[in-house]
Amino acid sequence: MSVSKESLNHRTVFELYSKKLTEQLTTPEVINTVNQLHQLYSKITAIEGILAPSDTDEVFEELSENGTRVNPYMAAYCFLDYVRSYKFTLGIKKLVSDMLQSGDQKPLQILYAGTGPYASLILPLTTVFSANQIQVTLLDIHQSSLDAVNNLISTFNLEAYFNGYIKADATRFIPDDHINYDIIISETMDKALRKEPQVAIFNHLHQFLKPNGAFIPEEIRVDLYQSKWGEEKNPAFEYFLDTETRKHNAAFREKITNLMAINKHAVTKFKRTHSDQHLFLNKIDPKNFKAEYTALLLLTEVQIYKDVTLIEDESILTEKYYLSPLNDKVFQSGLSFYYKMDNDPRIVFD
Repeated sequence: MSVSKESLNHRTVFELYSKKLTEQLTTPEVINTVNQLHQLYSKITAIEGILAPSDTDEVFEELSENGTRVNPYMAAYCFLDYVRSYKFTLGIKKLVSDMLQSGDQKPLQILYAGTGPYASLILPLTTVFSANQIQVTLLDIHQSSLDAVNNLISTFNLEAYFNGYIKADATRFIPDDHINYDIIISETMDKALRKEPQVAIFNHLHQFLKPNGAFIPEEIRVDLYQSKWGEEKNPAFEYFLDTETRKHNAAFREKITNLMAINKHAVTKFKRTHSDQHLFLNKIDPKNFKAEYTALLLLTEVQIYKDVTLIEDESILTEKYYLSPLNDKVFQSGLSFYYKMDNDPRIVFD
């Protein structure tokens, strides 16, 4: 079969920048590399990472019974969350390398749930590992995303790596032939584990994970802080380049406790059994709240794999979330915290 000159050029650019994305880079290098890949992907798929396209029938967000699903354009836009995309790539590379070195049966079976139109967390790994080492099943609720990914895979001649393109809701997906996976990847979250169905997806998919298998991200932690809110600053527009604001704000906060830690073991407790479910997380005694503070915040940390971690303001996933003012009622009675599991999941309190 003949290959067009344009396809060869696309493949060359893809291999150059994808390989680069798996290496140690400075933040400016990360930005340039992701931008180059985004330009290539959007040219091939005609799906550009933007917030709200006006010339498509697909809506910006869709409500489902387990949370909000973003459309393919917004999913593509998430690729431009630079440090997030880079660190996920590094974390997955490190996990695959560790599994292969430990003698796990090859090829590793990988399920990628919520691929978006670029499958951006797995495509770069094809420049590091062979199809004899990894086999990937792609899962997304949007057929247009799967069609776009298929276009990229065909253009880059990567068909040997992929064994399925499945249109399905990840909270209901059942693999054929009772397949279990070595790795399940899903980044379907917002800060503080609100809105999107990350918890519901991991709760459902953990049953298809091999006993020694791994989730990516490995763990998502949401911590409760009290803050002198009036002293805090917001990060610069290019938050991924701003390290000073995080240092400044830390001086005006105190951690109270961890509220959630979602990993392959803990997520089994987050099973939704009815339409409006509130799962108890923690009760905080009033003595833990101090009058010098004025607000409660939720801070999210995403441990992608081992020491590869997203901390505050490295990503839109780890922006601080203002939860509530501190008032006399809280100082007198304390608070109980719950995780609300419905079509608008989030941490709530009373």
